[in-house]
Amino acid sequence: MGLEVDDDDVEELVEEHSKELSTEELLELHKEENETLKRSLTSEEEEEEEEEEDKEESRIIPAKDLKDAFFCWSKLSKLAEDYHPDVGSVQKAISIDFASHRH
Repeated sequence: MGLEVDDDDVEELVEEHSKELSTEELLELHKEENETLKRSLTSEEEEEEEEEEDKEESRIIPAKDLKDAFFCWSKLSKLAEDYHPDVGSVQKAISIDFASHRH
């Protein structure tokens, strides 16, 4: 790239950084830093909100899958009722089990 630095460049840089900033310059610098920090925090919060929304959407079960699950549950319940000698106990167990999975 051919970048060369000579003594004058170094002196100029040191001279610029050795100057004391005025109160106005310090306040302006502080203001800029605060704005940068606010933008950074805002974008992080937005990203976190988007991630949370994505998580919530991924937990939603499609209606078709729910329909299939309830159909299978109905078949299983019917099978248990048909072949178990104590139909009342089976129905009670099914309703308790079903209720526990709803939460």
